Amino acid sequence: HERPMEEFVLLLAGIGAICTVRFLASGWLIDVAVSRISPEMEARIFAAASPAAEDGAADADPRRPVLQQMVDTLRPCLEIGYPLRVELVASAQANAMAAPGGRVIVLEGLLAKVRSENGLAFVLAHELAHFKNRDHLAGLGRGMVLTALTAVLTGADSGLTRLIAPAAEFGVARYSQERELRADDLALQGLVCRYGHVGGADEFFTAMADESFLGGIGSYFASHPEARERIKKLEEAAIRRGVKAGAVRELPKPIQPDARK
Repeated sequence: HERPMEEFVLLLAGIGAICTVRFLASGWLIDVAVSRISPEMEARIFAAASPAAEDGAADADPRRPVLQQMVDTLRPCLEIGYPLRVELVASAQANAMAAPGGRVIVLEGLLAKVRSENGLAFVLAHELAHFKNRDHLAGLGRGMVLTALTAVLTGADSGLTRLIAPAAEFGVARYSQERELRADDLALQGLVCRYGHVGGADEFFTAMADESFLGGIGSYFASHPEARERIKKLEEAAIRRGVKAGAVRELPKPIQPDARK
């Protein structure tokens, strides 16, 4: 009368339910904790993680001061009252990140994907929106909770951990996508504040859309929404705000593609 397969499925479902409840509860606690961490406290906590040396080789790059000036100009538009430091990293990847400790990390490949100052400003404003919403700390905390929960329950290298982890990662990915869309909406507001229109907002996503290999159900597992979806959401947000696109400015001299040749 024993039914080992049925018992296994019930046991697995029970463990999955416990993991889900604990993860959601921990995520809520992390969000509460993050809201109570001041930028000054964050800077002290993550000071050791920042390699920013004022006279380092990265600071000698003439593009970094230009990027820093753009961030400093955008900060009041997003009501960020504390300083942020731009760090330019040599990488072919086109991306930028909001890192703990008030660091805006710009990967060099990003500069080859944008065609105007407005397009670059939107990407920077998007990262500033993450600081505004404290997303960078919340995402870090949830990732740590996910790793700790799976390791404590079944051991870091167990087969059950590898079975449960994808489902938990799915939840983290969906949470990340929601944060990205919120940051896009806030970045649009920053772009309007800085330039008076939304011209260039979809520039980076348009450039990346042709290179995206994720689509359909696969995009749900990505930490960032699919590029075309983000373009559509930006268009909807612009209509909702009653703002239109205008003439964009050319990239500052040191950032123009031929400036490094």
